[in-house]
Amino acid sequence: MFVKLKSSLIVLNTIFIFIFSNISSPQNGSYLDSLDKRFALQFQITDNFSLTDFQGTIFSGKYHFAKREAVRIGLSVSLGDSETETELTRLDTAETDKSKQESKLFSITLSTQYQRYLSVADNISFFAGIGPFVTIFDRTMESIINEEGTDAKRKSQRNGFSTGADIILGTEWWFYKYISLSAEYGMKIIYSSATDELMDDTIKGKSTLTSFGIFGNQVSFGITVYF
Repeated sequence: MFVKLKSSLIVLNTIFIFIFSNISSPQNGSYLDSLDKRFALQFQITDNFSLTDFQGTIFSGKYHFAKREAVRIGLSVSLGDSETETELTRLDTAETDKSKQESKLFSITLSTQYQRYLSVADNISFFAGIGPFVTIFDRTMESIINEEGTDAKRKSQRNGFSTGADIILGTEWWFYKYISLSAEYGMKIIYSSATDELMDDTIKGKSTLTSFGIFGNQVSFGITVYF
């Protein structure tokens, strides 16, 4: 799987280098010139025209390190801790079975893309980009079940990671000073590996899952605020 991922990334990187090195020079006097060395925050526009995260629940933004080049970064973090208690009474014997379950979840995703702008008009540009992402996750579930006065314990855990690359194509329109609308789509290359472990009073098991795939991204509409 790693060989497939590495080969795909090498091919895609070669294609993008070829494209970026052979494009014609953008028009002079583009609005992009005023964005050099500026930061920006990005928000996605949903179906009901509300704003949500663009590519990270903690942070979605970019930095123009050159007049027509930028780097985008998205960071997402998820933390969860829940506890459930259940009590069941058997009508035929009036005995009560109790169970308690606790779940913990941790997940972090970091994504970044290099973005190159190709000026089409003074305030409308076409862009293309590519960049890696990585996700690390861990989920643990512990249960205690009391049946007929006897406690039975069970623990299950899943941990692993996903990594790969995003390829993006889109347009950006600066309709107001330092505020723009964008639309983009592209594809995602993903390699995933996860391990499942199960332990209770009588058994212990472990399984490993790996996968590789290439998927198309849905069209995303966004608004970007520069400062």
